[in-house]
Amino acid sequence: MLVAFDMFGTLADTASVARELASSCGDMADGVARIWRDKQLEYMFRVTAMGQFPPLADLTRWSLARALAESGILLGPAQQDAMAGAYRRLRPFDDARPALAALRERGHSIVVFSVGPRAWLEELAASYRDLVDGFVSAEDAGVYKPHPGIYRRLLAQAGTEPPAALLVSCNPFDIAGAATGMRTAWCKRQPDALFDPWGPRPDYVISSLSELAGILPTG
Repeated sequence: MLVAFDMFGTLADTASVARELASSCGDMADGVARIWRDKQLEYMFRVTAMGQFPPLADLTRWSLARALAESGILLGPAQQDAMAGAYRRLRPFDDARPALAALRERGHSIVVFSVGPRAWLEELAASYRDLVDGFVSAEDAGVYKPHPGIYRRLLAQAGTEPPAALLVSCNPFDIAGAATGMRTAWCKRQPDALFDPWGPRPDYVISSLSELAGILPTG
């Protein structure tokens, strides 16, 4: 089976940017990190709805600027540009490499499937790159999640039919976008996380990536 892993929030911890924000934002770093991520997604959805495809680096800078402004933190453009690079240095979740290794041992193919540019994905996956068979980026599709085109690109690039593919993501919008014949696993990392009250339900709900090997048959 092809197992496609989302990057941001699934393999990589977006909250880990707070470590780099701390020097400029102090005890507001965690809050700025949350707003930054929320606005990054909001801007991604908005440009997708408008039929636009600006680089994720732009969306990331714009959303950081908004997060800092909402928090009353003043930084110059050069400081903001340097800080925005933190999204290329996100910390991988502790369960990422063991989970991928277990799936590879069972014969599954592994793809990183993300809105991030391919160069970012290569950097973010450095600690488990040897376990990844390929990358499918929004750059390949020309659209962001959850536009149907990016899921079609995943299947076409992998040469896989929908029933033979599983998307693993912590993002409910991603699960909904993939529910066009693909199987889906929602990684509910936070016990109080809520799934959207509409649309298709995930085939599996897991609290850790380490659960995947136990629920998938041998590839």
